Amino acid sequence: MTHWHWSRVLLWTQWVLLTAIVFAGLALRFELLHFGVVFKVFTYAGAGALAIALASLFVFVWGVRSHNVRARSNALWSVLLGLLPVAVPLMTVGKDNFSVPRIHDISTDTRNPPQYRAILALRKKGDNSAEYGGESVARLQRGVDVYADIIPLHVHLPVTRTTELAGEVATDLGWKLVSYQPERGHLEAVARTRLLGFTDDIVVRVQAEDDGGSRVDVRSSSRVGVSDLGANAKRIRVFLEALHLRAKSVPSNASIRPKSRSTGIRWVG
Repeated sequence: MTHWHWSRVLLWTQWVLLTAIVFAGLALRFELLHFGVVFKVFTYAGAGALAIALASLFVFVWGVRSHNVRARSNALWSVLLGLLPVAVPLMTVGKDNFSVPRIHDISTDTRNPPQYRAILALRKKGDNSAEYGGESVARLQRGVDVYADIIPLHVHLPVTRTTELAGEVATDLGWKLVSYQPERGHLEAVARTRLLGFTDDIVVRVQAEDDGGSRVDVRSSSRVGVSDLGANAKRIRVFLEALHLRAKSVPSNASIRPKSRSTGIRWVG
């Protein structure tokens, strides 16, 4: 019969903290708790798990030196469990995205960003403002290389057709269309992140160009949180690349003007 050892408390405590994090995440995913409450659970439970993991390291060393197998095993598992609150975000978000500027509103046009209209009615009290943060936010986005590719896309198709293709791409990506006006070159949609179900808003603006083509601008912003950890920029990249491929496949002599042989996209800064 295996005897109980006091070091098992470390393991039990880690399971309790991890369970709290998981249930808080599920509550957020199903909109049972507000982000602010869940964020506090993540912060305190995660910090607690790391603190227990640190203490467990000392217990592990003690277990090795005293040849106490139970203490050594419990402490080792406690350390591994305590690292999960750090390891999981690193694997899902990516370590590079933790160093992005603390902004949650990304646009291909930082001087005259597309404006939300229909989505304003969907915003709730406590959500981030739908108003663009102005030059202070624009400067943060323009000041880092990681966002250097978040710029407009030019397509050799008229506004209405380009917007129709944008609507098709948005639907394929799983976005929920809120406003769809091809003739006006305007599209608004909402998207939810996969892991925690955060709701982000997107607006697409398509404008006519002198050559008969269209300029596509996209803005994506998070309703909660200070930093989006690169999520909105990633969404814009995926959308524009998919739109490029969709427009390129349109059977006509109008296609996207290529910038280079490798991408076939002409980006405009």
